[in-house]
Amino acid sequence: MFNFMRYRYICAALSISILLAGAGAYFYRGGFNYHIDFVGGIEFRVGFEKDLDIAELRSSLSKNGWDDSVIQNLGGTKSQFLIRVKRDEQGLEEEFKAIMKKSLSENPVTVQNVSWVGAEVSSDIKWNSFISILLSLLFILAYMAIIRARYRFAVGAVVALAHDILIILSVFLILNEQISLNVLAALLTTLGYSINDTIVINNSVEQNLRKLKGASEVDIFNISLNQTFRRTMLTSITTFLAVASIYFIGGEALEGFALALLIGIVAGTYSSIYIASTVVLAMGKEGSLRHSVA
Repeated sequence: MFNFMRYRYICAALSISILLAGAGAYFYRGGFNYHIDFVGGIEFRVGFEKDLDIAELRSSLSKNGWDDSVIQNLGGTKSQFLIRVKRDEQGLEEEFKAIMKKSLSENPVTVQNVSWVGAEVSSDIKWNSFISILLSLLFILAYMAIIRARYRFAVGAVVALAHDILIILSVFLILNEQISLNVLAALLTTLGYSINDTIVINNSVEQNLRKLKGASEVDIFNISLNQTFRRTMLTSITTFLAVASIYFIGGEALEGFALALLIGIVAGTYSSIYIASTVVLAMGKEGSLRHSVA
């Protein structure tokens, strides 16, 4: 039998290290790299007839007053670009075309797609996103604490879920990845995925608390984790492979969603084993958990 609980403090230290690295990246970068969905402005997807160095494109835009634009290559080519400008004036598409015609007349450009989001709309989206995640955590806490009458398990589960969300956001900060509505969808999906695994483990713990009267709580968790480990890993690996295929062949539009889910699957599996269990064990005295499920 593998002694999972032996490494719970090491794993807690690992999680804290990642979260601190994310916090450091947050202050270093001056906040999250929000998609246009959250900050407002306009986003162009453009294609040039010939390959173009991104530095030359950036220089051309900066010389014409677009020094706040964010530019990135698309699809691994030097002719496709995504340009984001955090401005909401009308006529920006025509202004962009005029700049390109003047600065890069020998390399015609085609504007393939334009996305525009107003500042007021984006502010509402950001606030509603925060509320949706917070409400999800509160409903899960209420369900497990009131309906299932397992307060310590409820707190452990919610702490594990909050951990998963913060780990995803920390990795996105470290990698400077965009936070978009697709990423928000992945965060909420991760909550459902992670809580399912946590509840399975908790159910096994409850059953063993009733059956193994002489075992300590730490031993009960170790036994339960060993009993559910195969199921946990089979579910996690198959889900990970499915999401990985989306990340590699699903196209640029799904990359952020798939990356957040990949991180969430790893973090959710890890937190179900170590974070939730560690929190439950840290709350209360030896034997109090067995008394609560008796």
